[in-house]
Amino acid sequence: MTGTTATEPVRRRHRTRPVALILPAAIVTAVLMVIPVVTTIARVVSDGGTGLSRFFGLPDVGQVFLNTLYWTVGSVAGAIVIGYAGALVLQSKRLRLAGVWRSLLMIPWIIPGVVGATVWRWTLSTDYGILNRTLLDLGLIGEPVRWLSDPGIVLWAVALIQIWVTAPFVMLMVSAALATIPAERYEAARLDGAGGPAILRHIILPAIRPTTGICVLTLAIWALNSFTIIWVATSGGPAGASTILPILLYQAFQNGDQALVSAVALVQVLIGAVLAVFFARTMRTDLQERT
Repeated sequence: MTGTTATEPVRRRHRTRPVALILPAAIVTAVLMVIPVVTTIARVVSDGGTGLSRFFGLPDVGQVFLNTLYWTVGSVAGAIVIGYAGALVLQSKRLRLAGVWRSLLMIPWIIPGVVGATVWRWTLSTDYGILNRTLLDLGLIGEPVRWLSDPGIVLWAVALIQIWVTAPFVMLMVSAALATIPAERYEAARLDGAGGPAILRHIILPAIRPTTGICVLTLAIWALNSFTIIWVATSGGPAGASTILPILLYQAFQNGDQALVSAVALVQVLIGAVLAVFFARTMRTDLQERT
């Protein structure tokens, strides 16, 4: 009994030490997150909700929300699919120089966003872009496609740039998750006659479900706050066809409209909070099912 009693303080210190180590960083992070949110809410309240009224009264506010939705869903879905595919290919034992390929595929995520967006703006140029030139040479199109000036396709064109930038992140996360799956599971599945699709569905996808959730939430937040790619490529045009909430916020900032800036910022915060709550509940349900 004496030995057990003597070791209790030691065990308690060991349990509390990790909390003490991360507490300062957690406090700083919380302060940095809370102050901007509180300031934004205070500004919206102080103007009597005028900014919100003007925001929802904008003639193109519905289109901005649709653009934001299409942009977010399209870029997240594309990055997930391509990132999964890249991770599965890199995991293949038949692939040689996997480390070299992994390093090359990480370049889009590493380079500055302005650089990547500028390169893609040149690539997608109607008159001198290499994409149109290649498609014309192959006979796949009869005339140059106006990738960045056609209101019907411009949003999907810039979404491709976002996918190109963020898919390596998914590939990295999924690769790390795949490495934790025991090889015995694959061997047992193959002995039972399971093929590639069955292994993917019953072993790989359930095992990396938490990683998938983290990737989806992270990509959605990045998309909702994305500014550089669209601004460099199209500045929100043509005619607002690629204007999403962050672009609208910056345009209001350029015009010195602080009330509208605060209103748009508050809307973005609320959308992000909804996503965070949904993610937390989903992950909690998943953990309860696993236990």
